[in-house]
Amino acid sequence: MSGCLTFAELLCARLTHDLSGPLATISGAVELLSLPDEGARQEAAQLAGEATSQLARRLKYLRAAWGGGGQELTVAAIAAMAAGVLGAGRVVPDVARVADSDRPLGPLARVLLNALLVAAEALPRGGTIVCAGDPQTQLVLQPVGEGAAWPRGLAQLIAGDDPFAAAAEAGPRGIAAPMMVALARRDGIAVSLLMGQGLPLLALSAEGRAA
Repeated sequence: MSGCLTFAELLCARLTHDLSGPLATISGAVELLSLPDEGARQEAAQLAGEATSQLARRLKYLRAAWGGGGQELTVAAIAAMAAGVLGAGRVVPDVARVADSDRPLGPLARVLLNALLVAAEALPRGGTIVCAGDPQTQLVLQPVGEGAAWPRGLAQLIAGDDPFAAAAEAGPRGIAAPMMVALARRDGIAVSLLMGQGLPLLALSAEGRAA
């Protein structure tokens, strides 16, 4: 019970943190709208509009990743939702190598949404998340960018560590990986790291779903 409560607290902390930045920008811009300088007011209005758009994008993405619901999503739709969201806009998903990217993903969608957040954490200086494969079988994610490295503890979490305990250790900034694994285990999605040259690939296998 305490693990569930801690997980909920961490998720709430991460959500409010991700939304507070654009809100602070909007609040500051609104204050500037009272200035007598017309140029300053126009700049403030533009800034408020951009922050509002960013806030709406983040909210839409995080609601889909963490809020549940019956929304049917595809790889193409998720990539569009991720624009300007991952890594504060410094990380871009590349889904050109995904076959049948307009096919509904079912439970795999929320796992993928969180996997992209995890991959964005692997790119502290920004970069690209290359996504390839077939939604009916397996999708693989590869973070490409300077200093790319998977979050600490990801391999152990995938291997069987308790997501609640992992979340408590990682804190709000690292909540996406435990959420990804918890959702995958619940919905029968196999998550693994494929070893090879360079950074391992994060693989999401729909073939691991329970019948």
